[in-house]
Order: sequence, then C-alpha cells, then structure tokens
Amino acid sequence: MTSEDGLSIIIRYKTEIVTVTAVFLLFLLFFFVLSPLLDGIVLGIVFAYVARPIKTVFNHRFKTGSAIIATSAITVPIFLILGLGLIEISNEIVWAVRNKDVLITELNTLYSRLDIPEVIYTQIHSVLINLSNTLIPALAQLPLFDYAKFIGLITVNVVISVIVCFYLLRDGGEGINRFLDLIPSNRLDITKKFLAELDGILTAIYIGNVYTAIIVAVVSLFIFLFFGFSSVLALSALIFLAALIPLFAGWMILLPLAIYKYLLVGPVEAVMFFIVASIIIYGPPELIIRPYIIGKKSGIHPLLIILTFIGGGFVGGISGFFLAPMLLGALVAAYRVYIPWKKGYIQSD
Repeated sequence: MTSEDGLSIIIRYKTEIVTVTAVFLLFLLFFFVLSPLLDGIVLGIVFAYVARPIKTVFNHRFKTGSAIIATSAITVPIFLILGLGLIEISNEIVWAVRNKDVLITELNTLYSRLDIPEVIYTQIHSVLINLSNTLIPALAQLPLFDYAKFIGLITVNVVISVIVCFYLLRDGGEGINRFLDLIPSNRLDITKKFLAELDGILTAIYIGNVYTAIIVAVVSLFIFLFFGFSSVLALSALIFLAALIPLFAGWMILLPLAIYKYLLVGPVEAVMFFIVASIIIYGPPELIIRPYIIGKKSGIHPLLIILTFIGGGFVGGISGFFLAPMLLGALVAAYRVYIPWKKGYIQSD
C-alpha cells in the first residue's frame, strides 16, 4: 500500500476542506458584523451566569416569568448604580468646565494646607493651570455628534445585554443541546465533561466578582454618606467598577479619598475613614465571599484571575475584561478534562 502525498489528501477531502473554510469565513464575517455589539453580548452572557441562581429559585413558582425576574434582579441594580453614578460624574465634569477658575482656587486651597516646599507647590500650581487651559477646554469642545454616537452605542449595548441575558436564561439549555447534536458520538462524553467544567469555572468567577461588587457598592454608599462625602453616587459607581477586579483595585479608590479627607479635615478623620471603609466595605467580601466562591469553586489561583481581568480590559475594553476569564476558563477546563481522559486512554491501550 503506497502512502498518499499531501496534494492527494487535499484533493480527496476537497469538499470537507471547502466546507470548513466557508464556515470559518462566514463566522469571521458574522463576528465582524456583530463587533460593535460585542460589549453587550459579552455582558449579557455574564449577566446570565450571575442571574441563573435567582432563576433557579423562582423556577418552580414562576416557570414562565423566572427568566424575567432573574434578569431584572441583576441588571436593574447594576444599571442603577452605574447610571446614576455616570449622571453625577457628567454633572461634575460640566461644572468643572463652566467653573474652572473656582476649581483651581479650591485645589490650590487644599494644597496650601500641606507643609510642602515652595518649589513643589509652584510646580503643582503650574500643572493645575496647564490642565485648566488644555484639558477642560478640550472636554468642552468635544464634537456633539461623536458624543451622541458614543452615548447611543452604549445605550444599544445595554439593551442588547439585557436581551441576551433573558434569552440565555430562557433558552440556553436548548441551545446547548442543539450544539451537542453536532458533536460526533465518540466525542460526545468528553465534550459534555468539558462544558460542565467550563460552566462551573465561569459560574464561580462571575458570580463571585459581580455579587461582591454589588455588595461593596451598596455598602460604600452608606459609608460615604456617613463621612460626609459629596457625589456619593459617583463614588459608589467607581467602587463598583474597582471591586470587579479582585483583591487590590478597590484600595486605589479608598486611598485617594482618604488623602482628600486628610487635606480637608485633618489626619484623624482621614485615618478613621480609611480603616472603617477598608474593614466594612472590603473586609467581608474580600476575606469571605470572594475567596469562598471564586477560590474554592473555580480552583484557579486568584493572581491568575487578577491578571486575566486586567489584561483583558487593556486589550479589549469592556468586552475583553469579561471575555478574557472565559478564555482562561476554557483553557483550565480543557486541561482538567484532557488529563483524566489521556490517562484513561493510555491505560485502556
């Protein structure tokens, strides 16, 4: 029996090769068309994972409406936190644009309370003047059309995320079954194991982070009110976004706020705020909720999850921030399924 060369193999399987190539090109075209909506699609998948436990609770009572209840229970609090915070941040930006001289005066007053050398104070004052003469006017001259287009795209992606979440909760199981129908029978068992492992990992990662972020944002709202901060909705929104990244990002919000308190009222209240906020806002979530849900349930080291979130955010923005853990989960799930399968395959031989 003579062995075939590469060209003969290509000719014999030309139909299969053309079919696979055509499907791959169609997939790329489909991905390109949907790329402006990728943020909404990825967020919808994340919301579906986070809302699924709620749907399970209401399934036996409100079978037809459980998907609506679960979708609303997750998306409404998140969009309220971010939406109200974004409105407040926008108002602060508008105020800064219209009152840049007042803003510079207030910042100079804060810095003048510090016992710093005159040279450093002069440099800080110069930086503030340059920012007021360049950055703030640039914000005021942003093209209205580009701004409206940006807001419109965000709105569309928000709506898409809610729709995707709802339909995944309602019809996700049926979609998985249809996908499994395409898998050859000799690979069906290992595919099911892979999907089950991936589902468990992503459930732990997303539920742990999103639930923790919601709890942190709500608790921080009361802490900010208690310590007399202004723009508490904007600060809670920033805390929510920071809390999505495990372990350390939240301190990047609390530390500048503590420094602001120090400049405004002195060291005692600044230290008190930092200690109370750290213990109440980040103590239970970081020491109990997140380690239990993510660490024990997913079995992935927290450092790897941190790097994945941050790297994905830098590369792909919002969609990359949440899509990167999916890729990490797929790699880990494939490894965990492949190793036992390989050992069993070798032993059976």
